[in-house]
Amino acid sequence: MRPSILQTLLFISLLPFTLIGQAADEVKPESSAEPNIKNGAELYKKCALCHGQFGQGIIGGLYPRLAGMPEHYILSQMKKYVDGSRADDFSLSMLEIGGMKDMNEQQNKDLAAFLAAIDLEKHYKLEIPAPTIGDAKKGKKLFKGDCKTCHGKEAQGKARKDAPPLAGQYSEYLLRETNFFKAKNRYHDNDPEDETFNDYTKDDLNDIFAHIATIPFKPEKGYPEIANMPLPLLVAPAVPAQPTIPAQPAMPVMAQGESSGNTSGIKIESVTQTVLKMALKKGVSAEDAIEAMMSKAAAANMKNVGHQPVSKELEARGIDSPRLEIFQFCNPEDAIKMVKFNTLFAAYMPCRIALVEDAKGQLWLEMLNLDMLINSVALPPELNKIAIETNGTMLDILTAGATGEF
Repeated sequence: MRPSILQTLLFISLLPFTLIGQAADEVKPESSAEPNIKNGAELYKKCALCHGQFGQGIIGGLYPRLAGMPEHYILSQMKKYVDGSRADDFSLSMLEIGGMKDMNEQQNKDLAAFLAAIDLEKHYKLEIPAPTIGDAKKGKKLFKGDCKTCHGKEAQGKARKDAPPLAGQYSEYLLRETNFFKAKNRYHDNDPEDETFNDYTKDDLNDIFAHIATIPFKPEKGYPEIANMPLPLLVAPAVPAQPTIPAQPAMPVMAQGESSGNTSGIKIESVTQTVLKMALKKGVSAEDAIEAMMSKAAAANMKNVGHQPVSKELEARGIDSPRLEIFQFCNPEDAIKMVKFNTLFAAYMPCRIALVEDAKGQLWLEMLNLDMLINSVALPPELNKIAIETNGTMLDILTAGATGEF
């Protein structure tokens, strides 16, 4: 039986926090020839905030499938995001929240190997929706033209060309990236002069994607130890029917380097648990962070519906207080759809980000990790898409504030 939200929240509240984001000098092992799958699983916890608990990506194409993708391709794209040769609206979240900007070569290998080794058939029933428009028969003929040479007859990709599989990927994501290629915001085949897509109409592309959606994906094989390894990420915590309340609640584990002043200071309990916190980058003031958050929220159509300057109110009463401000954001149209489905969602509204000063004077931005809720309730596709996009938008707002960039 699927646990209720309240059961899940009760269970979560009894668990101690553990650190998954540490200072850069604490998490960078010496490079070795072979990847460390277990370390890759730990690194992926940050990525899972957007790409899903099992690397399955997001229906609707906001974030692509990563599970089972070729190791060589994941590595090449990670490097491009870090060096800036691949940049888009999602880059900042991957570099900062995902932690890619602080990862060394060995960590890149570990993460890529872990993702390549995930077999979704054992963890998650992936169903790639066929496009509602497009003629698969026409698309097959078009695919055999320019696409087959690099991506293979069965759209499984080719390592020697560093071409990714297209099968098993969301059509909306493929369309988005194709539009990036056409606009020269991303280079196809690593060639700025590539004109592969110039002669394709929108209907042509829909036909091609309709064909690709009919091809079963054959995931990367290798690293059999992942099948027998206890993975804290890939196995959701069991919720006891009657949780045992300890006599004395466990105290949170304090993170070493928590006040490091850079965005490596990220911690969450796990992808299914409660709070994400991110330190303000060195040189970013509270005012910089607030301005960046408000600008990012406005661009994302998230209305600023509330601001509580708690510390200022306390100081006005003569009470000394570290800085504490709470900012509230909402998209009313999306909010009412969620509440109509289940009134429990109202307890999570509006979405909040707190600006908090710790005992050492370090400023943090903190928010609820909405993955906890998304993974706890069976939502219809439309509402699942709204919930995931809202979570991603809040992550973008928080990242903008912590880095001062928007």
